[in-house]
Amino acid sequence: MRIVNYNILDGGEGRADPVAEVIEAQRPDVVCLVEADNADVLARIAKRLDMDSIQAWGAKHAVALLSRWPIAASVNHAAIRGRPRCLLEALVRDPAGAEWPIGVVHFKGGAFEADEVVRDGEVAAMLEVFAQHRAATRPHVLAGDFNANSPLQAIDPAGCTARTAEAWAANGNCIPRRVVQQLLDAGYVDTLAAVREGTLTTQSPGQRVDYIFTHGIAPARVVQARVEQDRLAKYASDHFPVMVEIR
Repeated sequence: MRIVNYNILDGGEGRADPVAEVIEAQRPDVVCLVEADNADVLARIAKRLDMDSIQAWGAKHAVALLSRWPIAASVNHAAIRGRPRCLLEALVRDPAGAEWPIGVVHFKGGAFEADEVVRDGEVAAMLEVFAQHRAATRPHVLAGDFNANSPLQAIDPAGCTARTAEAWAANGNCIPRRVVQQLLDAGYVDTLAAVREGTLTTQSPGQRVDYIFTHGIAPARVVQARVEQDRLAKYASDHFPVMVEIR
């Protein structure tokens, strides 16, 4: 299974074709889209990729899942629980008949400590939703824009946005890393941990805030993981997409 995770910026309006081209080049089976707010853009991308799609609105933006395999079920947890602000859970059935729970998430942005406190609550709610899968040792995937920084990644504030550099100084020359650490402590694998490139922004890619986490899948089955930083990706959105292949 090849998974692409991509924040397409405010619905991707006016950029449907370049966004679709960037995704199509990754040859994905499943695509997790963040800020997939525009239904027409989503339909255009899905048609070009020849995939089924489902959209789930949250407090401000929508997330979506596209799949060339059947989507057997879905739940918009944000609409039910109120947090995280965006959380879609979908069940995708692969050609062998195995069912894969996949979560698509969008957490609050910002690198200030107050922003991380909000994300603390969001990750706790998400972990509660997926607790049943962990208890059943059911392989599953969590992907999206977590707006959170990994304790495994070195961050140079000079390579980040001015707002992140401001937060770095306000936090005492650091950026909080608790949210991703909670996921690691719960047994999730950061499939992109070895990738040193950032995903935000395409002009100042000093941070990696877009992740694909797996649980119950042996790390050796992750045979490829990368950030797509080609020329078109620099234009198509303010985030670079990430891709993971699981065998």
